Amino acid sequence: MRVEIEEVNPGKPSVRLLKKAARLIRKGAVIVCPTDTGYALAANALDAKAIVKVFNLKGRDYSNPIHVAVSSLEMAGRYAHVSPEAERLAHSFLPGALTLVLPKREIVPSLLVAGRDTVGIRIPDNKVILDLATITDLPITVTSANASGQPTPYSVTEVLNLLGEAAEQVALILDQGSIPSHELSTIVDLTVSPPQLLRQGLVSWLEIRQVLQSLPDSSSGQE
Repeated sequence: MRVEIEEVNPGKPSVRLLKKAARLIRKGAVIVCPTDTGYALAANALDAKAIVKVFNLKGRDYSNPIHVAVSSLEMAGRYAHVSPEAERLAHSFLPGALTLVLPKREIVPSLLVAGRDTVGIRIPDNKVILDLATITDLPITVTSANASGQPTPYSVTEVLNLLGEAAEQVALILDQGSIPSHELSTIVDLTVSPPQLLRQGLVSWLEIRQVLQSLPDSSSGQE
């Protein structure tokens, strides 16, 4: 299996290497990039052809939406309508293992979000993918680098084992070594009232509810 793998320093990623990865993403390629919650398939989330590559590479059902990573709350506002609740949670927990489901803006392809009017936004606590989002100035897909239904990979060895021959379709793998946290991101739907927990991960629902309850006229304390 011939896959290009480049080692990357998670604390101080090489600008040269990040620019190389950014060029590939802008050209519509799919790469593997570390996040704070595992290795992910990273592609331009605004490019329909690149999105198709991600779905096909994983064997993912098109009814299952893909979340995106951005580098800041300001950047998130280009692709989603950011509510006061989202702002408060972002200031409390992001960058970190929290995905906020928000009303999407028209620029977000319907294909990415399975035809829904919402998009999951992440600001991962990982300098490699944050810098990559900054350099590309694009939202980046952050679905795990595995075949659908398989465990999340926390090392490049696991990525290669889980993807199998499909790994040959990846243009580049950025290897920062083993990712220490084996927790998933918590997913919260802020498009409904009160907000709903869709998946429990590293950030607890109790912590999230405490933050939401501190908002004026909040009804988010309900189950």
